[in-house]
Amino acid sequence: KSLWQGIGRPLYNLYDILICLSLQQYFGKSLRRSMGIIRFVVKASNISVKMPCFKTLGNYLNNPSIKPFLDELFEITSKPLNHLEKFFATDSTGETTSTASSWFSIRSGKTIQKRYHITVHITTGTKLNAVTAITANAYEGEDNIIFRKHNKRTAKNFEIEEHSGDSKYLCKENCEEVESAGGKPFFRPKSNTLVKSDGSYAWLRMMLYYYNHPIKAKKSYNRRSNVESTNHAKKRKFGSHVKSKNDIAKENESTIQWLDYNFSVLSRAYYQFDIEPSFAK
Repeated sequence: KSLWQGIGRPLYNLYDILICLSLQQYFGKSLRRSMGIIRFVVKASNISVKMPCFKTLGNYLNNPSIKPFLDELFEITSKPLNHLEKFFATDSTGETTSTASSWFSIRSGKTIQKRYHITVHITTGTKLNAVTAITANAYEGEDNIIFRKHNKRTAKNFEIEEHSGDSKYLCKENCEEVESAGGKPFFRPKSNTLVKSDGSYAWLRMMLYYYNHPIKAKKSYNRRSNVESTNHAKKRKFGSHVKSKNDIAKENESTIQWLDYNFSVLSRAYYQFDIEPSFAK
């Protein structure tokens, strides 16, 4: 695939660009320093890749048009596990950046600096912890809207039995969305949460299950802790920091780091469950 629209010089093949960007993020080096590493890896692995200039890779990293293709790669890398993953959980985590804002406080008489961060929402399976959907934003908010989008993406390739989340995602629309995909919703109720459904039978069924079967409900909700394990595993392997300066590049850089994490999960699945993805044959 290509983003070229017939004007000017033809763009590089997205296959080459995404492979180079993924390798660059995997080793965590700058674009300029990564060129030799990428050239060595593709030659040692006998992968046919046309090497672009590091500046070209930077231009693509700053291009919002590659985001749909990155989402498609998450579907490709998680789909081989669709016969193992039945239970899913969603959560958000923060990643630090190199940018910050500063201002002078008249009250304290000193310069104050606040470092920016990006918010990453992930939906992951609770067995092998593969990420099935991701949204990286340079701003906060839209938690429930993002959850429903993730549920739809996951339902395309997986049979959802349960989908859980913390109280951040506790709302009737999310319960109905999970049930429409054939699964059971499990969101942690707050201390003042009412059973009253206001017409949402999915909400009523979830709340009654919590009150009538507290031990079983707690066990189902506790699967949500696997998403914390996913966050920890990714940050231990690939870090929790992005180096890019502008918002689009930050979001793309973080997404590619999580894509590299998915490839590491596939590597584990190959040795533990003898699963070989079709694209690797």
